[in-house]
Amino acid sequence: MARYVKLAAQVHADSGTAPVTVSRAAALKRVIDGEPIEAVAVEAHLSKHHLARWFELLRTGGFYRWLGKEEPNPLRLERARAGVTQMVLASMAESHFEDLAYRSIGFEGFTIEDERVSRTDTDYRLFDSIRRAVLRFNIKFHGTLFREAEEYVGLPPEDCFALATYKIHGALKRQDKERLPYVFLIISVPDFPKPVVQAAVSDHLAWLASISGRETEEAIAEFVAGRADVEEARAYVRRSQFRAISARRADKLLRENLFERVHALRLRAFNRTFRGAEINMHLSLSTEMIGFKEFLDILATQGMPNLSVRLDRGEI
Repeated sequence: MARYVKLAAQVHADSGTAPVTVSRAAALKRVIDGEPIEAVAVEAHLSKHHLARWFELLRTGGFYRWLGKEEPNPLRLERARAGVTQMVLASMAESHFEDLAYRSIGFEGFTIEDERVSRTDTDYRLFDSIRRAVLRFNIKFHGTLFREAEEYVGLPPEDCFALATYKIHGALKRQDKERLPYVFLIISVPDFPKPVVQAAVSDHLAWLASISGRETEEAIAEFVAGRADVEEARAYVRRSQFRAISARRADKLLRENLFERVHALRLRAFNRTFRGAEINMHLSLSTEMIGFKEFLDILATQGMPNLSVRLDRGEI
């Protein structure tokens, strides 16, 4: 219990909020340490009855039973470490985007707002000078090369980005429903020093992630992403470039190159050959997307109405 409370408090320190389980665990630790249950219940705004019941469950069944989790085995711990590592990479990419956006989108009163807390398919929205939403952005991190890309989809591995077909479909449905252009922003860092981040996700943090929900996993990722020992990885991300493609263009390319670029549709026993893989559309980073700077230049010189038309036509 002490380990859980200490680690959870550490990773949630900057977020200002934490899951209710964390506050309950902190209250229980105080009771375990000998504080009167009545006083703890009042100060923690908890029912004395519930606190006493949890304490008894903790005493008789142990920490994992109280938490409602199985004690993590080595495989689960490694999966938790891998999951947090991936979230750290995404966090670094999003921070890099924010730095670029806030420096570059000051013209004509445009502003960027963070939508990640809502946990939808939108990471950021662009607003115009009268606070009207004009664009949705979804950030994608490209860090693993598809080594067989040339063989299966006719693209060099370093130029190939796999985008799940269901994500393209969902983005286009949202765009058509809300009449708000939807743009994928891909940051490609294929030689990213992943071991540096994996090493920063300690055994303690992997353990906490393995018994926690999404909110704590994200807090762990933010905690690790801000540490000094991952500066090499942060610097690598900051040197990388974003590329943009609209949901409409991705869908258009999908329909035009369905069997050429969605190799899952033409391979027998695809699920056995590529175990766990999604049904992906493979896009060219260099020829089918444009740089984020070029995207912003179009917005600045041609205006939002013109950009919206081009996005909706699938030209960008």
